[in-house]
Amino acid sequence: MSENVNIYFKCKGRMYTLMMKTSGENITLSMLVGRICTKLGLDESKVKLQLRYNAVLLGSTEEIYICDDEDVGVYISSGENNRRYVLYVEVITPPELPEQLSRVEVINKSSVGKNYAELDPKEDEMRDNAAIVLCECEEQGTEPKEAIVEVDDTQDAEIGSQDESMDIHDDRGDEYVEPPPVVEAGRFKKEWEDGIGLILRQEFPSRAALQEVVDKGAFANSFGYVIKKSDKERYLLTCAKESCAWRIRATNIRNTSIYSIRKYNKMHTCTRISKSKTRMRKRKGTPELVAALLHDTFPGQMETPVPKVIMELVQTKLGVKISYSTALRGKRQAICDLKGSAEDSYKDINCYLYMLKKVNEGTITYLKLDEEDKFQYLFIALGASIEGFQVMRKVIIVDATHLKNGYGGVLVFASAQDPNRHHYIIAIGVLDGENDASWGWFFEKLLTVVPDTPELVFMSDRNSSLIKGIRNVYFAAHHGYCIWHLSQNVKGHATNVNRDVVAWRFMELSRVYTMAEFEREYRIFKLRYPSAANYLEDTTVKEKWARCCFRGQRYNLDTSNCVESLNSVFLNARKYSLIPMLDAIMSKISVWFNEHRKEAASGSNENKLVPLVENYLHDLWVEAEKLKVTELNTFQLEYNVRGSEGKEYFVNLLLKTCSCKVFDIQKYPCVHALAGFIAFESDTTRTRSMEIHELVSKYYWAEMWALAYYRTIYLVPDKSQWDIPDEIKALKVLPLPRKKKKGRTKVLRLPSTGERRPKRQRTQNKRRPRQSLQWLLFGNHSI
Repeated sequence: MSENVNIYFKCKGRMYTLMMKTSGENITLSMLVGRICTKLGLDESKVKLQLRYNAVLLGSTEEIYICDDEDVGVYISSGENNRRYVLYVEVITPPELPEQLSRVEVINKSSVGKNYAELDPKEDEMRDNAAIVLCECEEQGTEPKEAIVEVDDTQDAEIGSQDESMDIHDDRGDEYVEPPPVVEAGRFKKEWEDGIGLILRQEFPSRAALQEVVDKGAFANSFGYVIKKSDKERYLLTCAKESCAWRIRATNIRNTSIYSIRKYNKMHTCTRISKSKTRMRKRKGTPELVAALLHDTFPGQMETPVPKVIMELVQTKLGVKISYSTALRGKRQAICDLKGSAEDSYKDINCYLYMLKKVNEGTITYLKLDEEDKFQYLFIALGASIEGFQVMRKVIIVDATHLKNGYGGVLVFASAQDPNRHHYIIAIGVLDGENDASWGWFFEKLLTVVPDTPELVFMSDRNSSLIKGIRNVYFAAHHGYCIWHLSQNVKGHATNVNRDVVAWRFMELSRVYTMAEFEREYRIFKLRYPSAANYLEDTTVKEKWARCCFRGQRYNLDTSNCVESLNSVFLNARKYSLIPMLDAIMSKISVWFNEHRKEAASGSNENKLVPLVENYLHDLWVEAEKLKVTELNTFQLEYNVRGSEGKEYFVNLLLKTCSCKVFDIQKYPCVHALAGFIAFESDTTRTRSMEIHELVSKYYWAEMWALAYYRTIYLVPDKSQWDIPDEIKALKVLPLPRKKKKGRTKVLRLPSTGERRPKRQRTQNKRRPRQSLQWLLFGNHSI
C-alpha cells in the first residue's frame, strides 16, 4: 500500500516542498537527494548536498545531520499527520552553472534518481505531464534557471487534492513556499528500545560484568550512556542526553560482589546517535568489549582467532576500530573469564591438586612456597603414568620450555616413549627457572616416582644445572646428550665448510653401531673438520653421545625430540594461567591414553608385537631369506638337549653371530638374527619350537604395551563440583610478581646460530590392513 510523504526543505533562502510515494518501501538517502536535485534542477553527479534539521521540539539545540538511510528513516518517522521538521539543504560543492540550462525533454519517463547526462538526447518532445521548475542562482540579478521534470498523473491528482495552503506559488513556476508547521512540544518524540534485554532482579557476578553487557548494547544500538553513581553499594547509568528517560540502577548484594538490577527503563526518548564515520571514529573499544564479543562468537572455547582476525571481527560486528594490543588483551581476558584469572589460579592451586589426586588414584603432587608464601615450584605425576612406566623401556627424556603467561618460569616435562614411539608423559613441573636449586628440587621429587636403577637412562640437552641435578640425585642411572642439540653446537665451530653437512656428518657418526666402524669414521671426521672435532673433545666425551660407546641401554632414543615436540603441542597452553594450563595438559594426556588403549586392544591374538616392530620384521623378512646362516648347525643339537635353557643359548649365539650389533642395541632382531631364526624354523629335525616374539625384548610385546594404558585418566571437574576440606581451603598461595616486558610478547623462541629444523620422516607404527602373522612362520611367499 502506497503512502504519500510531504517534505519541506529550504535551500538558498527559499522554501520548497516535495511529495514522495513510499509504495511499501523505505525512503533512502539516495532517493531523497535525487528528488531534491530534480526539484532544484541540479545534476546529481556533479553536486553534493548536505541535509540537516533542527529538532527544537525534542529539546535539542543542536542541528542533526542526515548522513545515511537510517537517519532518513528517523527524520521521516519524527512527525505526524504528514508534518515534520523543515529540512535545510546546502550545496557544499556547487558546480559552475552555465548561464542558461538547456531544456531536458522527457517522454513518458521518470527522472527521479536519474542524472540528466544519462537521458536520451533524441527525446525532443515534451508531453503535457511535464512541469517546469525554476530555481534561483547565487548571483543577484541573474535570470532563473529552468529544468523539465516529469510528474505522473497520479501525482497531479494527489497534489490537486491537497489543502490550498500548500499550493503557495508565484508566477515563476511550480515553486512552493510554506512556513514550518506549528505543533505542540513533544509531538514528534518516538521512543525506541535499547536492545540490551535486561530484566528486574537479574544478577551479575560483578559490576564489570554488568558494564560489559551495557557496553555491548550501546555499541550495537548506537547510544551513549553516563555513569552517574558508582560505589560499593550502587551503580547508576543514565543516557548521555539529559532529557532521555533511559536508565539502569543496580545495587550490591551485601557481603558479595554480585550486583542486582533494581530499576530498568529500556526505552529511549532521545534521538538515536548517527552511525556516521565521524562518530564511529570517536568510539573506542575495550578489552572487556572484545572478550564479550568472543564469548558470543566462540562460546566456551579457549582457542580463539589471532588478534588480527579479532580486529576485523570487531570492526564488522560492532563497527569499532581497535588496536592490535586491545585485541590481544581482549583475547587474554576471554581466557581469564572462562578459567579464572592468574591470581585465582595461584589461590586455588591447592584445591585443584586435591581434586586431581581424588579423581586419579595414585597421583603424587608437590608444591613448594617461598618465605612469603609465594608460589615457587610444582610437581605432578599421574598415578596411571607411574604404573604404566613399570612395563616400558627405562629411558626418560627431560627438557624445559618457557611460559608465556606474564609471570615467567618454565614448564618441565619428564617423558618416556612407548614401544610404538608415542609420547608417554611421566611427570610435569613448573619451576621459577632453569637453575641449580629448581632442577635439584625437581629430580628429588622425581626420585619418589622413578627409582634409581642401573637400567634407567636420562636423555637431555647440555644445560649445566640439569646435568648437575641428575648427577646429584640419580647415582646409578646413565645420562646421554641429545645429538641434535650437540650437532647444532658442533657445526657452529666448523670453518670453511658447509655447516649443515658437518651437522649431518656428526649425527651419522653418533649413530654407528659397531666400535670398529665408529673409530674409522671418527678419524675421517677429525681430518675433515678439525675445529669441530676439537670442540667435541674439549667439551664432552664420546660415551655421552656415541651409540656404540654408551654404557647404558637407550634403544633408539638419542635425541630429546620427544619432549621438544611436546613444547609445540602445548604452545597455546603455555600462554594460560596456571590451572587452565594444567587442565589443557591433563586433557591431552587423557586423550592420548584413550587413543593408544584402543589401538593396543584393536590387534588380534595373533599380533604378539607392537605394530612398529611387526612392520619392521615384515619388511625385513625377504632380505633375511636370502642370507645363509651356517653357524646354526653347531648349536641345534645342544638346543634340543638343554630344554628351556636352549632358548637363552640360541639368543646369545645369535647376538654373537650378528656382527652389526643392531640386535644387541635395539633389542629386536636385525636381518642376520632374523635369517638365523628362519633357518632354525626350517629345520625338520628340531624337537622344540620357538616363536619370533621370544627374540624381541618384552618391552615391545603388545601385551606389555596394553598394560601401559590400561588405566583411565580423569579430568578435574568444574569448580562448582569441588568438594574441598576446610584445611585445604585454608592454605594460601600468593602469586609471583608479574614480569613486565616492553614490546609485543614473543611466542617463538629465537633459534641458535645456524639452527634449522630438519624434516623427519614419520615412522611406520600403524597396523597394516589384511596383514597376517603367517609370514613370521613361513615367509612372505605364503601370503
